[in-house]
Amino acid sequence: MLVPGYNLKWSKRHTVVALALGASASAAYTAYRLYRYHGYFSRAGIRPISNGDSYFEVKRAVDEYLQFHYSTQQEVLPYCHAPKEALQFIDQLVLLCERNCLALQDFTGEQGQVTALDLGCAVGGSSFALARAFQSVVGVDSSAHFIKAAQVLQREGVLAFTTIEEGDITATRLAQLPEDVDVDRIKFLQADLCRLPTNLVQFDAVLAANVLERLPDPANFLDQLSTLVKANGIAVLASAFSWSEKCTPKDSWLGGFYKKANEPIRSLDGMKQHMEPHFDLIEQEDLPYLIRQHARKYEWGVSCCTVWRRRRDKA
Repeated sequence: MLVPGYNLKWSKRHTVVALALGASASAAYTAYRLYRYHGYFSRAGIRPISNGDSYFEVKRAVDEYLQFHYSTQQEVLPYCHAPKEALQFIDQLVLLCERNCLALQDFTGEQGQVTALDLGCAVGGSSFALARAFQSVVGVDSSAHFIKAAQVLQREGVLAFTTIEEGDITATRLAQLPEDVDVDRIKFLQADLCRLPTNLVQFDAVLAANVLERLPDPANFLDQLSTLVKANGIAVLASAFSWSEKCTPKDSWLGGFYKKANEPIRSLDGMKQHMEPHFDLIEQEDLPYLIRQHARKYEWGVSCCTVWRRRRDKA
């Protein structure tokens, strides 16, 4: 929703959060807004990171993911002739988890809490969506800035962000949690996805959406999954295989290159090499996604989504 700037009918704490992030449009509050806006990010720990990224680059990355995870269809894509099915990317991934998780089909209650792990959760949209069906959800991301934003949403239910309209023209909008989400079901952690904490338990479902091509060692990431997924549990992996040496050394790519004699190596085949020793591929689907860059420019992509069921260990 676009923040109106007047007559904000929220609780006191929500109003403070909105003002702190520049929600007010009144010129009378401009200086106050900027002071509180910068103050919020400072208190939340969202500061310039060690590789030289500026405060504004960090903020823009957080804003883009808040828009991707929480904006309404009308806010992101108000045009008639547009690929609107791509706006359901997160919901479709969560549906794959729900449909294939056997523990969710056990109505006896004998298995206890049904659990999910969201690896590469960014600002938490998929984690909150998983919490509708899963009784315990852990969201993990390598970015402390994303995790801080997800935790603010978990605590406050609302978080303002800036979206680019055209050139230097921007608008302030609100990321809001749906009322049917039980935030007490969720825990957010910041951790290296290639070296996850050893104290993580096993889960009924593990989701990793569009993270493989952003990791320095995707093979090691995949090899960890057998220790994180319960027997008969599932891993849902989505990737557009957009490899770049900025994120992943070329000798660590799962595919997307030629071997000797000009033999193409596909990323899905590389995934299978690491997953098939412990998992069976039970479903595969292509899911489109859409990322808004500004009011008239978008990134449209298609992720290869695979669902893997973990086999029981041999006695």
